[in-house]
Amino acid sequence: MPKQKNRRYRNAKISEHRLKRVVECFSANLTVKEAAHRTKLSEPAIASIYMRLRLKLKTNGMFTFDIAKETHRPGQAIWGKVNRGAPEHHKELHEIELISRIVAAHKFSYVEKLSPSDPQQWERLKKLYLSDRRLQRYNFIEVLPEGLTDRDGENQRPFDPMDVHMNSTVIINEKMADPNAAFFRYLWQLLLKSPLDASEKV
Repeated sequence: MPKQKNRRYRNAKISEHRLKRVVECFSANLTVKEAAHRTKLSEPAIASIYMRLRLKLKTNGMFTFDIAKETHRPGQAIWGKVNRGAPEHHKELHEIELISRIVAAHKFSYVEKLSPSDPQQWERLKKLYLSDRRLQRYNFIEVLPEGLTDRDGENQRPFDPMDVHMNSTVIINEKMADPNAAFFRYLWQLLLKSPLDASEKV
């Protein structure tokens, strides 16, 4: 069976699945040592990927300006003059990472659309709904099929598993995004559009 191509890390010696675990560690703000223990990769390998991720945020991330040349540095008060291991010419990497984390928490919240008419999606929907009754993390909105409305004339209503139109679509939204999960979703999407490259020097 041929080895699966790593779409997010060109010329890499690790699989996309293993990379995903490293990106999850990075998103959770784990140290290099903690990530190495969790993924069974070496600390130098983790440190290299961490640096590549920070450079990717700088070159292909949400910001189109050079933050190092800005007179107003939002993260300066937090990071001060400490580069946290980044070379001087990349001293703003951790500042960019910090701002990216904050923005991602607002823009990359969890959204899922499920169809009650699909048996597998219906089971997932019920499981999510029942598990969330205590946590209250999500909003469940049922979008009725075209041409149908509720008693108030609206085509959307709160989801009720006991009174659901099987041809509707249920949209699940996070009320408040988990910052680490949102940052991971942003990074994972970014790497699909603009992969890391192991052959490039960092």
